[in-house]
Amino acid sequence: MATPSDIADENAEKIQQPTAYRWYALAVLFLVSVLNTIDKSLIPALAEPIRLEFDLSDSELGLLVGLVFSVAYGVASIPIGLLIDRVNRTRLLAGLLVAWSLLTLLTAKTSSFLGLALCRVGVAAAESGGNPTTLALISDYFPKHERGRAVGIFSVNSSIATILVFSVSGFIAAEYGWRMAFVLAFMPGMLLALLVLLTLKEPVRGGFDPAPKRSGDDHPAGLKDIFKTIFADKTLLWVTGGAILVIMGQAGSGSFSATFFVRVHDLELGKAGLITGLILGLGFAIGTITGGFMADKMAKTSAGGGCRFIAIVTMLAVPFGMIGFSTPVLAVAIPCLFIFQVLGTCFYAASLSIILNLSPLNMRGSIITYVSIALNLGGYGFGPQITGVVSDLYRSMGLVDPLRWALVSTVAIMLIAASFYFIAANRLNRDPVAV
Repeated sequence: MATPSDIADENAEKIQQPTAYRWYALAVLFLVSVLNTIDKSLIPALAEPIRLEFDLSDSELGLLVGLVFSVAYGVASIPIGLLIDRVNRTRLLAGLLVAWSLLTLLTAKTSSFLGLALCRVGVAAAESGGNPTTLALISDYFPKHERGRAVGIFSVNSSIATILVFSVSGFIAAEYGWRMAFVLAFMPGMLLALLVLLTLKEPVRGGFDPAPKRSGDDHPAGLKDIFKTIFADKTLLWVTGGAILVIMGQAGSGSFSATFFVRVHDLELGKAGLITGLILGLGFAIGTITGGFMADKMAKTSAGGGCRFIAIVTMLAVPFGMIGFSTPVLAVAIPCLFIFQVLGTCFYAASLSIILNLSPLNMRGSIITYVSIALNLGGYGFGPQITGVVSDLYRSMGLVDPLRWALVSTVAIMLIAASFYFIAANRLNRDPVAV
């Protein structure tokens, strides 16, 4: 197996040239991640026809959509995270893409709940390496001063995928049955796998970064060393903790937004879903791209400039979220919540870029993988749970519209997140060796 030092010089020159090639590579990786999100979202998007065909209870459906996927995703992330720093990443990504595409096709052929669950486990396991591998590749296709904007552009994939999967899959299911949506999702996966194999070159690991300071820093690290590095880097922990708290506020409020419009503003479900989709989808797209570009720009002024930017926009997002959820006027709520979504998602690409820059070259793929696990379990796992628990608590206290005030309370968590980023910015300004 080739080591990073064995990569051909001509490939290194090609990747590091400021040409259109790296933007082509980003476009291919973008499409791969769009498909990643589509394939894992098909069961949630088509939950109702699947539930009816297999006569599932809501508990079984919830297990299939949530716990089955998240546990498999987290467990598989650990060995795949180690692989990312040890093998050819373009080949690994192509292999994972083939695996989750085949399992998506197999989902269309299953005839039992157990079969659905096993396919779901397989898709989650394969997809757990998708985004970490692509992020590790992006970190070596782009120099530090461009990584934020590259990650920002890349991160828009989830917005596009969400819009596609919920609109197109419903139409396909209505016309041809839900299984056809899975069959059609399989085809582009195989084509993209070929495109990755045939056209993407493995970039030199750390080609845009300073040379390792010690002998052995360019060799893959063991699991013990990886976790020792993560917990020894206090700046990395502050950034990761801040990201988890922002996601808690974002996921905790976003997951109940459609319910909020129905329950508090008496909107019909379809209209509430459309408004929520536009707020979350367009807001996330604008926020991630803007955040990536602005964090790159601010980082040029000082080592902690990127973190300071995230802290400021996250803090500014909170009052818009609080007003949006507390006002009784729908015409005020919608624009306020849209601004809240834009400002509140500026952290995403910028934080990932900072984490990549803070990570040693020989464990960058592993660290971004394990940080992603923490973000998913801590942020996306606990955020909605906190909102639900607080809403029930406020209801037991006799508050009118308890969900409204639970959402306001959940948004306030992001003020704590802003303080974490301010601390990280100060640390980087005192010791700017990593970025």
